[in-house]
Amino acid sequence: MTKSDDEEPLMTTQTCNRFFAALAASALLALSACGGSDAASDTASDTAPELAADVDEAAPEEATAVPVVAVAAILESSASLTVTGEALPPLEDPNNDAAVGTAAPVVVGATFDGTEVSIGGPTDGPTMLVFLAHWCPHCNDEIPEIATLRDRGDLPDNLNIIGVSTAVQPDRDNFPPSSWIVEKDWTWPVLADTADSEAIQLYGGTGFPFTVMLNADGTVNARKSGNESADQILEWINTALLTV
Repeated sequence: MTKSDDEEPLMTTQTCNRFFAALAASALLALSACGGSDAASDTASDTAPELAADVDEAAPEEATAVPVVAVAAILESSASLTVTGEALPPLEDPNNDAAVGTAAPVVVGATFDGTEVSIGGPTDGPTMLVFLAHWCPHCNDEIPEIATLRDRGDLPDNLNIIGVSTAVQPDRDNFPPSSWIVEKDWTWPVLADTADSEAIQLYGGTGFPFTVMLNADGTVNARKSGNESADQILEWINTALLTV
């Protein structure tokens, strides 16, 4: 890729590999790819930077002492997640995805205001999970396209949508994500991932944005990495739901 002198450089594949390798070491995952898969090489995606060592996290004892009204201002990442089930393999080929048909892990965490929210497990309909990083230009392009489908009334009535804010970087663009997600007109629930991006690892994410379609029984229907136009996203949703 090329950039102008005043642009911030995109993360390199080498940096992304270091990021996921460091996280995988603690989660016993072997992430072998970063960004979109070869099968989706024409789809834009961004890679994750190394998480800053000095990410600000409130200590548990401090968090419990803070009034509820102040939680929204500090909960940019969940302190921890409750996980049931096994991690999904990293996404390599969305057209031949080993995770399809397997049970996704149930992950319970919190929204930016501290409200409990979960992903995975049985629901009242299919669920589309969208993993987003506030600093990622492709994520910034993806959200308005999904919003366009909402505004056009094109999204299936029974489709649940949940965002996952991950790879939070205080020194990157659009921080804090709690404000960014409102400014981008994202109107669905958002799970705040942990500072070490545990949720996206559990779901096998290898780039941003990362999208997972779950069946109503909590099994994986489809996964993809990269941003697309509204019409392309709708085609992907409809194709996935046809296989339910």
